[in-house]
Amino acid sequence: MAKTFHAGVVFGLFISLCGTGIAFAAAKSYEYGNVLMSEPGKDNTALPVTFRHWSHRGKYTCRLCHVDLEFAQLANGTGVTEEDNRNGMYCGACHNGKEAFALEACTRCHPKDKQHEQQLAQQAKREFQELKKTLPPATYGNKIDWMKAEQDGIIKPKDFLQGISLRKNEKMVNSREEPRTPALPGLPNIIFSHAKHVVWNGCGMCHPDTFALESGKTPITMKAITEGKFCGRCHGTIAFALNDCTRCHSKPVLNPGS
Repeated sequence: MAKTFHAGVVFGLFISLCGTGIAFAAAKSYEYGNVLMSEPGKDNTALPVTFRHWSHRGKYTCRLCHVDLEFAQLANGTGVTEEDNRNGMYCGACHNGKEAFALEACTRCHPKDKQHEQQLAQQAKREFQELKKTLPPATYGNKIDWMKAEQDGIIKPKDFLQGISLRKNEKMVNSREEPRTPALPGLPNIIFSHAKHVVWNGCGMCHPDTFALESGKTPITMKAITEGKFCGRCHGTIAFALNDCTRCHSKPVLNPGS
């Protein structure tokens, strides 16, 4: 029996999602994943810092920042202050002059004015294009296949900071692959790989707050995902984009009547 993807079903799903009023992000590749950070308690006269995920994710895992350093996954949900950073929290855990450039180099992140903000953006764009040349390509998002880059050993994201992180118990790591059947008939099945996610996220970024610990007990829908829930907490904002359907719906289905 021949096995093929049902392109019409995938296209139909895309159209149905568009009909909900939900739009896929169309950020430029060098802007995908960028977050504007505003300092809490200020009068908003200071220009926000542009945090670029692409410049960090080749060096550090997502888990290190969002679990060990306690950065919220919602933009400006952490409330980072200068005092926090100088006390070795948040950005200050790495930006200490040893792990990364020191906090005293303020204008590496904080724009002095609109002109300087544009200069920082142009410099970041150039740095991104140079980085992109060294990594496997992808179709959407940053147009970089970060997962393949890690699997091929091109990047080796750090997952431990001395004095902050705890050593993982490797015996507790779930590395199994789990099949998932979509609610829409004819759509290619999903193979969810714990192993691929654990490398970047560990367990704590997903369980128990976002996904139930018991397999199959979380009522996931594509509508909820496109609203930023469940898988959509990462995919469509930082991890590969939601319109890269076959990265998840990867198992072919049988042609009707074949």
